[in-house]
Amino acid sequence: MRIYSLSENDNDFLGIEEDNKFIDLTRAIALYEASQSNYTEEPVDTIEQLIFNEIFITGYLGNILEFISKHSLSEDLAISDDYSVNPPLYPGKIIALGNNYRKHIEEMNQKLPEKPVLFGKWPSTVIGHGDAIVKPSWIGSMSYEAELAFIIGKPAKNVSASEAMNYIAGYTCLNDITARDIQRHDLPAGLPWMPSKNFDTFTPMGPCVLLAEMVKDPVEIDVKSTVNGELRQNGNTRDFIFDIPTVLEYISKIMTLEPGDVVTTGTPEGVGAIEPGDVVEITCGGIGTLSNHVTAD
Repeated sequence: MRIYSLSENDNDFLGIEEDNKFIDLTRAIALYEASQSNYTEEPVDTIEQLIFNEIFITGYLGNILEFISKHSLSEDLAISDDYSVNPPLYPGKIIALGNNYRKHIEEMNQKLPEKPVLFGKWPSTVIGHGDAIVKPSWIGSMSYEAELAFIIGKPAKNVSASEAMNYIAGYTCLNDITARDIQRHDLPAGLPWMPSKNFDTFTPMGPCVLLAEMVKDPVEIDVKSTVNGELRQNGNTRDFIFDIPTVLEYISKIMTLEPGDVVTTGTPEGVGAIEPGDVVEITCGGIGTLSNHVTAD
């Protein structure tokens, strides 16, 4: 089950993709809830609402799909082609990992980190599938970084690794755009990664969210990137230095993760530069492909 955040004619709504079906989930939920005498006036039109209402689960959404099939509503709820894809959600915070793939560490000739390397990306950097990555005029080298990100489903504080996967609502693709020349200047000086990671448009995310229940544990997902159709990165989360349960346990000792927060898990080997005119695509197995073009400021 893949859930999309969509817009058409200034109207926001959710779409669900299942077995090659692509239907209006917002309308489907309204019809289903009305049939159960639970109808409310507020439409469920964001993934955040699904998460906060604790219905971003295969059980509930499976009931919706069964209701659609039972009442032959697929054609009536079919989504036209005249829509745009929004970012899946706008998280309260984005916690990012650096240096989390062994082969990426090897290509940079660095030592394996002893604990997860964390930095923050601000919600203001988020853009969606099809949106433009804007290169500021005053920076030099700008890089793509293909990543698998996971979305928190319930408040997480001091979570053990053994329980960590129960706190994940879903997975999406993320491109951790980096002003590489700024980062290379700041790192030797002991300065934080924040400036190089937080320009507007530097966190493309999407195109959808795959429900966590659809992913087997341990998580082994291919993570790839292409630039102008040329394969640049071809990794798998099996190469993680710190797996997802370890990462979630570590972060939740430091801060409370809230529903809708995003944690992005690092990038495989093959990072490189992009320039205005390029098209960057990030593909995570089972989720889909996040595509963005690069423009000049």
